[in-house]
Amino acid sequence: MTPVHALATASYAAIGAVAFARPSMVPEIFGGSAPTADSRNEIRAVYGGLTFAIAAVGLASPAAVGVLSAGMASGRAASALVEPGSGPVTKVFVGVELALAGAYFLAARSRSRRVG
Repeated sequence: MTPVHALATASYAAIGAVAFARPSMVPEIFGGSAPTADSRNEIRAVYGGLTFAIAAVGLASPAAVGVLSAGMASGRAASALVEPGSGPVTKVFVGVELALAGAYFLAARSRSRRVG
């Protein structure tokens, strides 16, 4: 595993850990809140459990997580076009997701060179 691949995987695991431990923090980043147990449970499931799974899949199949990360960045960028009032946090997350996609694509390429 390359250092970039390890950092990308640790990033997804960290997102999961924060979302699971402090679910209200996730919507607060975007100016929202999670006032009910059900809203916090949803955040733990999607931002917590799912990102832990993404980190695990990224270990075995970095290309798949590269595509997933690029898809998130694309969806967020398209949403910013639809919502012109989107703030700088949205742009930062587009950049982070693109960087994660790039890291996983590089890891997949490195892995295929070692195997092939």
